[in-house]
Amino acid sequence: MADPRLFTITLNPAIDHTVRVAALVPGAVHRAQGDQREAGGKGVGVAAVLAALGRSVTATGWLGADNDGVFVDAFAARGIDDAMLRLPGATRTNIKIADASRGDSTDINLPGLSLAPDALAHAEAGLLALLAERVQPGDWCELAGSLPPGADAGVWERIARALHAQGAHIAIDTGGAVLRDLLRVLADPARGAVVPVAFIKPNQAELEELAGHGLPTRAEVAAAARGLCQDFGVGQMAVSLGGEGAVIATAAHCWHAAAPRVPVATTVGAGDALVAGTLAALSQGQPMPGAALFGMACAAARIQRIAPGLPPRREVDALAAAISAQPI
Repeated sequence: MADPRLFTITLNPAIDHTVRVAALVPGAVHRAQGDQREAGGKGVGVAAVLAALGRSVTATGWLGADNDGVFVDAFAARGIDDAMLRLPGATRTNIKIADASRGDSTDINLPGLSLAPDALAHAEAGLLALLAERVQPGDWCELAGSLPPGADAGVWERIARALHAQGAHIAIDTGGAVLRDLLRVLADPARGAVVPVAFIKPNQAELEELAGHGLPTRAEVAAAARGLCQDFGVGQMAVSLGGEGAVIATAAHCWHAAAPRVPVATTVGAGDALVAGTLAALSQGQPMPGAALFGMACAAARIQRIAPGLPPRREVDALAAAISAQPI
């Protein structure tokens, strides 16, 4: 039997303009070591990693028609099925300053296409029609990234409910109040059928926002993650802790996995790689914590290189074999 198909849905993509500097000093003039422009947005990044893993993946959502060339080229080069709906206007550019001395990046994200109410309703209707035509029972769909100006969590709710009605598995990788509101309404029987969410990947700060308080210890992170799975019907969760690895949770179990020690060229794309690897494994039937460990291996492989994508699969598998999970 063929693997389930994977879809990423990105409503606010971006052209990521990464500028590399030796060391970022606020207020100083810097000479760049180089730069690159890439098709970006959480779902686009996840699709790129899934394609690098050899999975068939469709990228859909909304894209500005005025400057879509970088996306057209990227999708063609990586073997990603391009089902992005073109909207009038230009896709935003996000600036990422990669600091070689620290091995991290500073991001400046622009807001994105601003849609008037009529244009937003038209764009949503077009996307729902596309998903109804393409998504089949058993497919995996990721709702990814931020919302453009004018849109609210209700857009994601309607998309999620439509996908659930079509028999798809739903993963969510959004942040802040949008993630909290979306989980609440999807789990609320007063709003209609409860929509189970198969996977989410908050970082620790996002989990603290969901919990409504700080989580200073690993045990508190684990308890909050397991509680959210129970309260909102989330099947699986990976809470990324940066250099401390990840807490992996279901409603019944929780584990911690330490991040492998690897040289860091950039942190850009690490979260997308973790999500992509985990979804690739979950969609092939691998349970937790193993699915998230493979996702962590993809993230560890991604951060070792400035260029997007992954090294050969054997290197990813070797990293995965070196990561273990301990019950909490």
